[in-house]
Amino acid sequence: MGNCEEGILLLFIVLTCLVAFGSVVPVVFAQSGPKTPNMQIHIYLAPDPENQALEDGTIDLNDWPLVKDWVDRWALMPDLITLREYVENSIMQIDMNNQMWPTGSSTSKFYDQTDNQSVKSAEFRKAIAHLIDRETIIRDVLKGLGFRVDLPLTPWQSAYIDMYNYTVSGLIYNYNRTKAQEILDAAGFTLNPATNIRRDPIKGGDLAPIVFYIRQDDPNRRTAGEMLSFELLSIGIPINSHPNPWYPERWPPPYWNLYTGGWHLGSIPDTYYDLYSSSMYDSAHPWWSPNLVGFCNHEFDECALKVKYPATLEEAREGAVQCGRIFLQYCPVVPMWSPKSAKAYRTGWTGVVNDLGYGVDNTYSFLNMNKTGDNVIDWGFKNDIEQLNVIGTTWFWDQKVLGLVYESLLEENPFGLETTEFLIAENYSLGTWNSDYDSEATVVTFKIRNNVRWHGDNASLVAEDVAFSFNYTYFCGVATAWNYPLVADMNGTRILDSTTIEIYYNHKSAWALYWAGHLPIIRKCIWEKVDAGYPAKNYDPASTDVNNNGVNDLLEDGTGPWTFVEYSQGNYVNLKAYDQYYLSQAFIEERLKTMFHYLGGDVNMDGLVNVLDLSIMARALGTDSVNYPRGTDWLQYNQSCDLNQDEKIDLRDLVRVSCNYGRNMG
Repeated sequence: MGNCEEGILLLFIVLTCLVAFGSVVPVVFAQSGPKTPNMQIHIYLAPDPENQALEDGTIDLNDWPLVKDWVDRWALMPDLITLREYVENSIMQIDMNNQMWPTGSSTSKFYDQTDNQSVKSAEFRKAIAHLIDRETIIRDVLKGLGFRVDLPLTPWQSAYIDMYNYTVSGLIYNYNRTKAQEILDAAGFTLNPATNIRRDPIKGGDLAPIVFYIRQDDPNRRTAGEMLSFELLSIGIPINSHPNPWYPERWPPPYWNLYTGGWHLGSIPDTYYDLYSSSMYDSAHPWWSPNLVGFCNHEFDECALKVKYPATLEEAREGAVQCGRIFLQYCPVVPMWSPKSAKAYRTGWTGVVNDLGYGVDNTYSFLNMNKTGDNVIDWGFKNDIEQLNVIGTTWFWDQKVLGLVYESLLEENPFGLETTEFLIAENYSLGTWNSDYDSEATVVTFKIRNNVRWHGDNASLVAEDVAFSFNYTYFCGVATAWNYPLVADMNGTRILDSTTIEIYYNHKSAWALYWAGHLPIIRKCIWEKVDAGYPAKNYDPASTDVNNNGVNDLLEDGTGPWTFVEYSQGNYVNLKAYDQYYLSQAFIEERLKTMFHYLGGDVNMDGLVNVLDLSIMARALGTDSVNYPRGTDWLQYNQSCDLNQDEKIDLRDLVRVSCNYGRNMG
């Protein structure tokens, strides 16, 4: 069979799959007119009535994935509400304190086979894992709007998971109350028939109630926590349940066993290192540590290093598969699901971008949204702002606001979660150098745009600000800097000139560009007056003027498209469009169109992925830039079809079209 006929056959197969199963990953993009300089964002903080406010027109878009009842309701109101589906780049899980008995050892920081508490607490955690009914949660609580996860990786990262071998090795914890009881009995947590409470094999007598904090702001995690509480009580494990409204910073950090946790993750699998290696656990400030559960295991640490510092993606996969096996073996936390849902906005707004992993309320939307006669975007928040400190905050809603005020050197493509899009940097290059740890350690060189301005006085951002941002974050350390994992391996920086800087890492890693590109850049003349280290966490730039110029610091920090104006805790946040922003509306529109082309599959760049794109792709399928003439006819290499830019046109390019078939930019 010739290449042309093979292409037609493959095209037929893909179209058949589309009809049978629908598209795999929805991508929605809308084009808009220019954003006016005096445009504002009003963020309203209303946990319960947020969705009703969207329907009533008080707000324009919401920040939280919808439960099925709202999806079903608004699907019937397209003239009023626009829905956009997405798979969230996050996980919901049961966190377990690995440093407090009985979910962890209080006698050994690291897992130790000779430490009785280490061994028995690992068995206790496994029993808990068997009490979590993921299938029922996804079916009856989430109403199908979620994917089961067994590891701290999202569905986007399935290439780094070896589920088949984990399953045949017996490392997957399915709901099984009988199995949970058998594990507890074997570990000495036997049932006392006189009290119907399980015995404590370490301290003797009955188990003391385990401390379980259940978040109340998320109805899905609240229900999952209540279901687990019922299961624990039903087999004789006493609990002291706390209905925690937000997160456990309100109590002394060591004194908890279980928590209904969750993480919004990046697009690479270094989660294993950043959240669960012992180097990310600070026993002095455990809850502020990225590894807040205190999982410390030498065997795991060794494999996590391979995931953090892989020379190639294949090395990263090998390390991640090993990490997954050890993670399941010791069960430090129990991942439950990744949300699959929709977010919504008021029909009439154009230019809204549906980010693959985060939904419609993202930086690209706020760069591009437009509505005739309306210069205020009312953004509904599920929870309150805590503190707008870009270095120290761990609170998700703080970070959402700060992400519009501050910027990094690079950004992800919203249609494919790839870190190749430029923001502050206009170019970059990767090289190697001889460190004390690696003869081919990574160095990243950035060329910074010369028209980036700081808010407040419009002063130029220079390489010295970038160098300071990296060094200051590094010196703040693991328990202070939320973005410390991005600089943890950094050796130092070198300024070549006012717009060129080098970032040196100790090891060679395929992720170095991601780390360097994603660090928020802060203003040196402000933050150098704030002591680095843990004191920086208490600094509040929204209400403090450390440089004594009569302006609160957050109003003159950051280079992002939005400037901070004010906020009233519990009521609102006010942001205003920055009229000196360095990216023009024309540039933004063209860049989004190009991104939608490459990762959304819009071959002819007409704003719509349809049969025309598939037919153009069919002509070029099977060709490459070396063996075929360039052109747009059959058996000619059409560069517009080379969506992954590897100089050949194959199924990898075709799948980008097929997965997004029917999506459009309007």
